[in-house]
Amino acid sequence: MELPQPVRRRWWQYKRTWLLGLPAVLILGVVGLFVWGSFQPKPLGFAPTDPDEVAVVTEDWIRYTIDARSKAEFVLFDFEKGRVVEGDFTAPGWDVAFQRTKLLTNSGITNPSGPGGAFGLGEVPLELASPPESAPFAVDSLGGDDDDEPMNIEASKWYSYSFISHIVSTKPDTYLIRTGETRDALVQFDSYYCEDEEAGCITFRYRLVKSVPDSGAQAASSEE
Repeated sequence: MELPQPVRRRWWQYKRTWLLGLPAVLILGVVGLFVWGSFQPKPLGFAPTDPDEVAVVTEDWIRYTIDARSKAEFVLFDFEKGRVVEGDFTAPGWDVAFQRTKLLTNSGITNPSGPGGAFGLGEVPLELASPPESAPFAVDSLGGDDDDEPMNIEASKWYSYSFISHIVSTKPDTYLIRTGETRDALVQFDSYYCEDEEAGCITFRYRLVKSVPDSGAQAASSEE
């Protein structure tokens, strides 16, 4: 007597298993990634510099850590003086403003009478960076998700964010910040974390260089 052959089922005949199992696998995978990300160590952090003290100066660069943990107030900084400046955006003598990951310059929509701006030099170490003969400095304008937040299209690119680990990492780029004085600043960011791994302590190094002409302003004036 010949035995019956086993029935071979096609993959679509297991649709109930696919419909229930595949979403479960995907959900478990996503949860696993977020759990894994939450255990990732934060980058090296630094204690905020005392606002009453000037920056730490070395032969090659100046280092400062801004306490930008407030979600309501910006902290203003003057590169020439190497310290925090009191006041609002209309106050004199400041170059950049920090609030969490937000970075503004003394220019454009932030302060229409401000002389500042920013220009990205790309992925180059601060020690090897050199200012160009002129630069098309970007001034602050409205942007963000709803185009209603002040931002600087060049300076706002100083970090990257991981949605899995929720870690803010600084980029290995150097930025030229216009001050409107006799010297501008070459700036590179080292960390977004405090010494206890809390977010919002922005550590950066900078070098003061001879003021660079704004080629964007020159182009605009020549067109007129």
